[in-house]
Amino acid sequence: MKLITKFYRGTILESFHVGYAVVVDEKGETLFSAGDPDYPVFIRSAAAPFQAAAVVESGAVEKFKLNEEEIAMICSSHNAESYHVDLVANILKKADLKIEDLLCGTHSPLDKISYEQLILQGRRATAIHNNCSGKHAGMLAAAKALGLSTENYIGANHPVQQKILEKIKMYSEREKIPTAVDICNAPTYFMPLKNLALMYRKLVDGVDESMRKVYHAMTGHPKQIAGRGRFDTDFIIALGGKAVAKIGSDGVRGVGLRTENGRNIGVAIKVLSGNWDAINSMTLAVLKYVKVLDEETLKKLEVYSNPVIKSYTEAEIGKISTEILLED
Repeated sequence: MKLITKFYRGTILESFHVGYAVVVDEKGETLFSAGDPDYPVFIRSAAAPFQAAAVVESGAVEKFKLNEEEIAMICSSHNAESYHVDLVANILKKADLKIEDLLCGTHSPLDKISYEQLILQGRRATAIHNNCSGKHAGMLAAAKALGLSTENYIGANHPVQQKILEKIKMYSEREKIPTAVDICNAPTYFMPLKNLALMYRKLVDGVDESMRKVYHAMTGHPKQIAGRGRFDTDFIIALGGKAVAKIGSDGVRGVGLRTENGRNIGVAIKVLSGNWDAINSMTLAVLKYVKVLDEETLKKLEVYSNPVIKSYTEAEIGKISTEILLED
């Protein structure tokens, strides 16, 4: 199969993006693949739910009385809307930590309205506005719960990162996983797409207590996972507790979904160009192809499956669509 997202300007094809995808069933067998299911990728922030599982296992949730919303924030790549920032601040406060302890770096809020509000208030973004600040707050809380130093908690040799790596190995069923540094300075993991799909199937399966807590937090608090105008949040809401989705930078996403017939599937998708509009459209095209989304759900998410391209004056000037084609 070929997975291609096409960008049209007017009615003329202007560019296209190639994707690889794999869907695995409850036995770990491949139900669908486009491109190479063993294509290796850095899973980037698609790792966040599994990093959060290590935080849960550390005892930080009980020690610092973290609630489900705060667990969801640890799984997030958030917009830095006001409630996102407040929840990350709560995690830090409960664990007796400061914004200055976050080593994720600083960037402006992903949400345009939140960015404009920050400017109007005469304030500058800090590390708490970084879309990965929830994940980092969780790592810091884990270090505190385990009685470890919080200095360089992002270092590959720090015990918290070693514990996370062991969880990633276990869920992915990969003994050797090369790592590098993500844009937020935390480790990122390099593995075949199929193994990422296996991880998300295990997440939706709830294979252990930490996975069950993470899954319930993500499905119970989807706005914390991303935010306004973001695919992952709207997808989780549309599926009503039956699925989770988590994007990573450079066009990678994992999806775990409970089907109507009781079979749980895991999905991993990578758009080779890294384009986010393409990965959103591809995700829905793959799920539609394997017949796990009904028409009502697809209609709710149509803005992502076939988005309209607009000019700066909001005029409709093109469209985006994804095709799944048989190999020649």
